[in-house]
Amino acid sequence: MIHKKKKELRKKVQELRDSIDPEERSLLSARVAKNLWTVPEFTSAGSILFFISFRSEVDTIPMIERALDEDRIVCVPCTDSGNKAMVASRIFNLDGDLELGNYDILEPKGECMRPLPPEDIDVVLMPGVAFDYTGGRLGYGGGYYDRFLEKCRPGCRLIAVAFELQVIDHVPCADHDAHIHKIVTEKRVIDCPASCALH
Repeated sequence: MIHKKKKELRKKVQELRDSIDPEERSLLSARVAKNLWTVPEFTSAGSILFFISFRSEVDTIPMIERALDEDRIVCVPCTDSGNKAMVASRIFNLDGDLELGNYDILEPKGECMRPLPPEDIDVVLMPGVAFDYTGGRLGYGGGYYDRFLEKCRPGCRLIAVAFELQVIDHVPCADHDAHIHKIVTEKRVIDCPASCALH
């Protein structure tokens, strides 16, 4: 039953997000980034795992560029679809270090793989289709982040960057689904109850 609910919600919210005009999406993404840089846990983080946006997601590329300019330790995901696993790999240069990988998402080239242990990451920027006020997250169904987060240390902060239309009243969650600490949209920063977070 929960699987069916997730599938229906995923389709509905993705269609809404896809309907945002690309120019408007760019403006909204810039506002999300501006709000992200007001979050103390993010601005004080030495090491950050960013996701690389694709399709109609909040554009994270300018965020990654800024964090690199600030000399932070910046990592992006590299997926092993055979084992349904994910590795955080450090990057120094967006243009030189990345190529199209699984699911047509930019990933580190083989010669640019620089794995960083999950326990060394301060903040994970979380992708997702929908989020709720308790920190519930509806992902894309692969479970990559849930498995990766099990290896992160308890102090690691999970921050979602999303458009306001992706924030809903309730996300159907299973016991193994990781909850997040904050949601950053173009309008606000939402603090999710700490008791709901797995970390």
